[in-house]
Amino acid sequence: MKNKIKMASKKKDIKVENTAPPKPPPSRKKDGKYVILMETNGEECESWYYFIRLNGNEENLKHLNKQLEQVDWVILDELSTFDLDLEHPVSAQTAIEMCKVDLNHYSYHRKFDGVLQKIDLEFSKKDGNETKMCKTYDRLSFGTIENFIDDEDLNSDMDYDVDTDNESVYSSD
Repeated sequence: MKNKIKMASKKKDIKVENTAPPKPPPSRKKDGKYVILMETNGEECESWYYFIRLNGNEENLKHLNKQLEQVDWVILDELSTFDLDLEHPVSAQTAIEMCKVDLNHYSYHRKFDGVLQKIDLEFSKKDGNETKMCKTYDRLSFGTIENFIDDEDLNSDMDYDVDTDNESVYSSD
C-alpha cells in the first residue's frame, strides 16, 4: 500500500493542450436584413432583442415562429416570453446600433450573423399552454439562442463606424 502512495506522489503533472482549432473571428456583417427574436423576462423586468440574420435562415425562422405562435404568452413566475417578428426586418446598421444601447442590467441586445439551426421546441398535442411556455423557456431562455446559431457579433467588440450624420443633438440654448 505504501508503494502505491509513493508511486502516485511521484507522478508528473501531465499538461493537456487544447488541439481544437480556434474559433474564427465574427464576420461582423454590415449589410443584409435582420429579424428580431425578443425575450421578455418578468423576474428581471427586462426584454432582450436577438437580431438574427434573415438571409439563409428563412425556413428555420418560419419553423421557430410557427411554434412560438402556438403559445398564448403571459408573464408567469420567473419564465420568459418570446416573440419573433418576421414581418418587419431591420437593417444591419439598426441591429448594430441597437446592440450598443445600454438599458438593461442583466444582458445586452445581441446580433447573430450565422446560420440558424432548426429549433424543435418538442411540443406535443397534449401539451397545455404552460407546458409549452416551460419547454420554450428551457430551450431558449437567457440568451441560449446562442446554442442554435453561430457567428455572434459580441457586444464588447461593437466598435463599428456608425453613421452619426443623422444623430440628434440636444442643446441647452
